[in-house]
Amino acid sequence: MGRVWAFALLFVLLALPLTGCWSRHELNDLSIVVGLGIDKFNDKYKVTSQIVNPAKVASKRDGGQNLSSPVVTYEEEGATVPEALARMTVKAPRRMYFAHLRMLVIGEELAREGVGKPLDFISRNRDMRTDFFIVVARHSSASQILKMNSAIDPIPSNNLYTKLETSDKLWAATGKITLDKMIEELFKEGKNPVLTGIEILGDPNQGKKQANGQNVEPRVLLQYSGMAIFNVDRMVDWLDENDAKTFNYLQNSVKETTAFVPCPQKKPGNMTAQIVRSRNRIETKISNDGQPEIDVYQNTQMDISDIECDVDVLDPKIQEELTEAVNQKIIRVLSASVRKSQTTLELDYFGFGDVVHRQNPKYWRKIKNWNNVYKNMEIRIHSHVDLRRIGTTLQPIEHAKVE
Repeated sequence: MGRVWAFALLFVLLALPLTGCWSRHELNDLSIVVGLGIDKFNDKYKVTSQIVNPAKVASKRDGGQNLSSPVVTYEEEGATVPEALARMTVKAPRRMYFAHLRMLVIGEELAREGVGKPLDFISRNRDMRTDFFIVVARHSSASQILKMNSAIDPIPSNNLYTKLETSDKLWAATGKITLDKMIEELFKEGKNPVLTGIEILGDPNQGKKQANGQNVEPRVLLQYSGMAIFNVDRMVDWLDENDAKTFNYLQNSVKETTAFVPCPQKKPGNMTAQIVRSRNRIETKISNDGQPEIDVYQNTQMDISDIECDVDVLDPKIQEELTEAVNQKIIRVLSASVRKSQTTLELDYFGFGDVVHRQNPKYWRKIKNWNNVYKNMEIRIHSHVDLRRIGTTLQPIEHAKVE
């Protein structure tokens, strides 16, 4: 018995040197891609890779000076995205590594033509994670977006990533969509994808200069602007700020945002409400004539963050008037955006069809073209707003009396 254990132990010890990381790559052999842009140019794909300059990052950590750029961009064209990336190896000094990709930027021209083909490659690539954000370059190309130098964060793609995370938490007119989410919505029945747009403010030629990120007031900025709506994989239009907010309200994606309304009792000035929570319940039913109807019940909590008029915020009547004003504004904005999607765009990007599909599967199987049904159906918005806090100041400072 002891001999058996001895042989077993010897076998284990001999096997240990055989283990290893067969797929490992040395950091010195890799170009870490943090931003990827895809455009359509002359019937070919133009791919832009934004790569971290390790020498610049290392010099900052060591306290040394290095005047080189923190990132380098490479461009190449190809009949397919993989071919363009393969051609790029004649320019890039190292193998491109996509595991740390932060941003995928799609040019507007390509978005309108269709994003299905390039996304197929990206979803199949084993080196790519799926937690990077996808955005559409508005009125510009993905290549231009990735060539803009940024302030505060020297790596532009990191700047875009954190900027979108922050605005998604605090401003309801943007949304962070990852690769997994995009593919899920492409295949979901009764729902069309929506991606946040990004545009260049200023002269793109000035934004390419390294000095742009070193100025107290940068001459060129990248700003998230609106949302691109898709019919399957093709972009059809842009949502403005109110429509983008409505989209996030109806998706239960609003974490925090603001809304201003006129002061109560018709006094001059405005009151700003800090929306701290908003969730909805959507119910569907089939009417007697066989048409679907939808009721949206939106429940919102708010704090008072600003008052420009002389009112007593401790007065229950004033509080009721303020919450009702916010309540009516939510109903008005959401209803207008839903009507626009039905009458102007004739496209369900809110996902009401997905709700009908889940709640009335038998009815859904009878529908041949959901968008034709959607543009004529009745959708009712109901809203309830609760006031949570009035803030730490009871009396408006502007109207405080000096004794």
